[in-house]
Amino acid sequence: MNQQTANEQVTAAFPRPPSAGPVVILGAGLVGLPTGLVFALAGYQVRLVETDPPRCDSVPSRLTDLLDFLVTHGLVEHATAHMAMPRIAVSDTLEDVLSPAGVTPAALIEAVFEDLELKRSVLAAAERSLSPEVVMCSVTSGLSITALSGGLQHPERFCGAHFWNPPHLIPLVEVIYGARTADRTVAALCTMLEYVGKRPVVVRRDVPGFIGNRLLHALQKEAMAVVASGVASAADVDLVVTQGFGRRLGVVGPLAVCDLAGLDLVLDVDAYLLRDLDRSADPSPLLTSLVEQGKLGVKTLEGFYQWTQEEVAGTIARRDAALIRALRADRAEQAQPAESSH
Repeated sequence: MNQQTANEQVTAAFPRPPSAGPVVILGAGLVGLPTGLVFALAGYQVRLVETDPPRCDSVPSRLTDLLDFLVTHGLVEHATAHMAMPRIAVSDTLEDVLSPAGVTPAALIEAVFEDLELKRSVLAAAERSLSPEVVMCSVTSGLSITALSGGLQHPERFCGAHFWNPPHLIPLVEVIYGARTADRTVAALCTMLEYVGKRPVVVRRDVPGFIGNRLLHALQKEAMAVVASGVASAADVDLVVTQGFGRRLGVVGPLAVCDLAGLDLVLDVDAYLLRDLDRSADPSPLLTSLVEQGKLGVKTLEGFYQWTQEEVAGTIARRDAALIRALRADRAEQAQPAESSH
């Protein structure tokens, strides 16, 4: 299949180990910490900044757990994990990381709480200690990249870098242009991400939710509408996805599915189906009602489902096991050309 893609990037120069400066990551939470580990495993020195004392103190133990997980499942060699751990340091202040003279970071990645004003403030403070050539990015899952860059002196060196959770198991990263992002910034970050084993996809326009979350939330909204209208239970809706069309989405994307089905057939179905889908511009009334009742999902052990802690752990374990199988399959496929050339 000849894939036409908007992700064609010219390979760009970028700082790489061992001569590169550290990758600075602001925030050591669910995304920041494993993202740092991804870079450390590729040979980079990583400097985490975490201002929350308990979270800062827990970085060594959380890193150990992550590395043990990766080694246990055969995704990282023990020797590689052993070398990665000393490459990561954590501080509770930005000044400790950015003040040393003569040290130019390879990149700065903002991964603090998903709040526009907080992110803008953190990015502006960090930029004051950076030379203009250092690429800066935010791991936001949907906030405007243009708005985030509003307080920067050099917005041309800033872009989005949406790592999907969990970052150590999902290869894709959405790299998003802001209104003033330079092409060289996106090219350099994409090349750097490829170097550490990621699959960057370029989002050329700064739209809410980028690509992935627009698709995901459209699906979730219709799933809620199906449940709210009494068509099916939440469990059956999820089953249709996980045991039905979701099985093929990991191999063939929605637009390729259209081509395989025939665009004339897709048009015929759309002509009668789309008018019956949920087209409201507001959040689902079912979702709103659940939140108002304090039913927040696994946080409160009740949402669309009733949960126990054991069920939460089991669901996450099953999810991670599937992601691990997919990663192994990716690596096996990538190794085939190299093996066949010998």
